[in-house]
Amino acid sequence: MEGKVTLDKVIAFLRVYLTFACCWPLPPNATKLQRLVRSAFQCFCLTNSIVLAIAAVWTLYKHSDNVLLVMKLGCQLSAIVQVPLQLILFTMQNKRLQFIILEMESYYQRAQEYEKEIIQQYVDKCKLFYGIILCWLAMTGISVIMTPLFSSQSFPSEAEYPFDVQLQPLKTIIYAHHILIAYQCVIQVSTNTFPALLLWFVAARFDILSVRFRTTTNINELIKYTREHSLLLRYAREVTRAIRYVALLCVTFSTGAVIFGYLTFMSRQPWSVKWTFLMIAFCGFVELYMYAWPADNVMSMSTNIASAVYESLWYSDDLIMRKVLVHIILRSQHPVTVSVPCALPNLSMNYYASYISTVFSYMAFVRIMMGQE
Repeated sequence: MEGKVTLDKVIAFLRVYLTFACCWPLPPNATKLQRLVRSAFQCFCLTNSIVLAIAAVWTLYKHSDNVLLVMKLGCQLSAIVQVPLQLILFTMQNKRLQFIILEMESYYQRAQEYEKEIIQQYVDKCKLFYGIILCWLAMTGISVIMTPLFSSQSFPSEAEYPFDVQLQPLKTIIYAHHILIAYQCVIQVSTNTFPALLLWFVAARFDILSVRFRTTTNINELIKYTREHSLLLRYAREVTRAIRYVALLCVTFSTGAVIFGYLTFMSRQPWSVKWTFLMIAFCGFVELYMYAWPADNVMSMSTNIASAVYESLWYSDDLIMRKVLVHIILRSQHPVTVSVPCALPNLSMNYYASYISTVFSYMAFVRIMMGQE
């Protein structure tokens, strides 16, 4: 049991692994020094990513007629621009995320044995997939960093600067800067495991509550579970509000990474270059899946409460209990969703399937247009 991956171990791992992304909130009792260090580190990460983004945009403006360079820098920019934007979005939701994390840790500490078993089932179901994704992201970052060893370019990114970069120690500094940006991009995409963890936890709690409703035997238990349902719905809404704009950001920039990465892969480039951009394009596909899978489960489990209530022994009890159960059934008809009005529909596996179809259509259209030119 000591080597088993449990929820508390997942939380501890992500808290450390995602340090560079500055997405995990500080505890409410953090000292002024801790807050100051965190703010300084956020400013450093923000500045570091913006500098390369500006250099890449300037290069695109300067070489807008070079289609291949535009595709390669467009793919890299899709990852680089996510870094400052995602950092800002998580900072804006800091207090809300503090509450969400504290509630999750508190609930797990107070959970009964059967509740921990249900949560463990979710951990066991997800750990292999997310572990493979984190490894793939790390391999992609290493591939980007190693690109100059197998090509004629001097740095991992082909962004240009308005000064001579071949002089030492400036060349070494810029290379280190690019390596740090590659690491930031890897960690920032890996940050999507954090919202995914929150969504899986919400789904597990709805699953636990369904078990309780199915086994309820008296009005006192029913009232208790009804209150828990209300609190859980509020908690779920807090989670979706905290992550929905991060999910929208993921959808937007993963599309760019997939399209530009695919087009670069289809161009006449050495396989050392093609392989790197194919890996980036694949990261774009799985980045959204990291959200869609748990979001779809939250939708299902939040509506399954109605089925659990209907399967309880409601028909053999008094009228008051029946009215309460009917109220819960009606309330459960509205699933908990991750969405942004007028921008992001309900995030689910159906949406992910339509997203893939749309992205492939875009790729085919852009390739035809490039062929005509």
